[in-house]
Amino acid sequence: MKFNKFVLALSIAVLAHTSAQAAEPQAGYVGVSLGQATVDDFCDGSETSCDDSALSLRVYGGTELNGFANLEFGYRYIDDVEVSGMFRGVAVAGAVNGHFVDTTFQLGMPEAGPFKVFTKAGLLLWRLNYEATASNGFMTVSESDSDTGVAFRTGLGVSFDVSDSVRLRADWDYLVNVGDEDETGETDVNVFSVGPEFRF
Repeated sequence: MKFNKFVLALSIAVLAHTSAQAAEPQAGYVGVSLGQATVDDFCDGSETSCDDSALSLRVYGGTELNGFANLEFGYRYIDDVEVSGMFRGVAVAGAVNGHFVDTTFQLGMPEAGPFKVFTKAGLLLWRLNYEATASNGFMTVSESDSDTGVAFRTGLGVSFDVSDSVRLRADWDYLVNVGDEDETGETDVNVFSVGPEFRF
């Protein structure tokens, strides 16, 4: 309930601020970032092999509401995290990848020189795709499934102005409670990424 109230308050604040700024032309930007995502508690130590990190790609765009606040929308893809092991003589393996659509409100210090540091909070829609196989040496069985839901995201970032229209940006994103608690379990995802940003 507290989370829902926070989300509602954040949404109202963003909409109110956006409406107040609507009469003024605002600078926009687009960007792309590449990095690594790490899934918390994916490996528990009982597996033959486990890779809890994967490539992450995000494309995004936003508008600068004023000198210290931005409203941003993005799409992120996280490649497969994989696990394999033996269970009662059966070789099992699994992989999970994800698609994420997010909206984020950024708050940063006023620009001082070429650097800008900011924090962020927002919501994301997630879709996780699961694949699992089991083999006893004579027969192999494969299954696939997917889940969708809504989660909270936060993080920190820093940008550096290469020119008036180009920035280099580095981000840490923290995706909270991604996954279905009743089915496959929830997990947190840390993403570190870097990429160019173009202002217009």
